[in-house]
Amino acid sequence: MQLVVHIGLDEPLSLPINYNHILQAVIYRSLGNMPEYATFLHDGGFARGQRQYKMFQFSQLKGEYRIENKRITFFSEISFEVRSPEPLLIRLLRDCIWENGVTFGDHVYTEVQLELYDYTVEEKELLIRMKSPLTVYATDEESEKTFYFSPDDPVFYDMVNDNFFRKYQAYYGITPVSGIRLEAHGNKFPKKLVTRYKGILITAWYGTYQLTGERKYLDFLYQTGLGAKNAQGFGMFEIL
Repeated sequence: MQLVVHIGLDEPLSLPINYNHILQAVIYRSLGNMPEYATFLHDGGFARGQRQYKMFQFSQLKGEYRIENKRITFFSEISFEVRSPEPLLIRLLRDCIWENGVTFGDHVYTEVQLELYDYTVEEKELLIRMKSPLTVYATDEESEKTFYFSPDDPVFYDMVNDNFFRKYQAYYGITPVSGIRLEAHGNKFPKKLVTRYKGILITAWYGTYQLTGERKYLDFLYQTGLGAKNAQGFGMFEIL
């Protein structure tokens, strides 16, 4: 299920250029009317072993903006999208935003318009473009160093598939009977993005890809996102 949030700005909104953690906090705060559910998502979510998945994703902010001194300032209107395979989450978010507006820092924006969708994927092969960048990584247990994979490494696509398996098992409690396949599409190499999330450097990739798999698995990924860190603003794609 998908929720698109449009916010009329009664004053400009200035954010650090790496604002993913702020938008994530906006979503958690917007669920404040249901504190138990917000705490469930924030502190754990859906678990598989030691890994935990929030089972929602969000896009970057859209709107007229200016970048200056490592800050981005939006004017007049912004919008963002939240998706989840969990209808309860999307409906609670819709109701809370409609009732209370959207809070960035200490400022509450009450001029909101909401679009609720229940789009489902019905194909087994998709041409997609990343709306927010895709990231996959591995952490060495001894050194605790994190290595981010690149689309020119075959392991990148294996990691995307492995991540799908883990998320699907965490949400449904069963193992998928088959995997998914992701391939870079076209001659243009995916665009690299290095950003920070709460001080941690993350390497991620935009680009156009071919995504293949069982229809229900592709639909699951449309709702949850590709790769890792979906609830931190990574892995949302649009279908071309």
